[in-house]
Amino acid sequence: MNNSSTSTAQAVTEHSGLVAVLTDLQRQGWRASELWDGEAWGPIHAIWSADEIAKHAAETELAKLRFLSESTAGHEGVMLLVWGNSPIELIADMTIANGFGEAVELAQRSVWPHYPEEE
Repeated sequence: MNNSSTSTAQAVTEHSGLVAVLTDLQRQGWRASELWDGEAWGPIHAIWSADEIAKHAAETELAKLRFLSESTAGHEGVMLLVWGNSPIELIADMTIANGFGEAVELAQRSVWPHYPEEE
């Protein structure tokens, strides 16, 4: 018999994990502002949901998302997404400065409580 945390962890996909991380980052005051599609930065429209952002990001093998702090002008962070690994490894790299790294790790722990270890 699986306990609830194991069942939850097994149900997380790259897409659902990214949606949960994006939602948590928004809650923490980090707004996704641009998407690198492999050739250029494009705007992330304010009306896009976390689900829509994740769908657009999935269209690029090595996508980058740029985030702006909603509480501190000039603070930004970038997250590199590499699709095709395990969901917990989707976020392959990120900016550490200005508290962004800590915010991403906190968001990942909201999805995977034992991050960076897989359960």
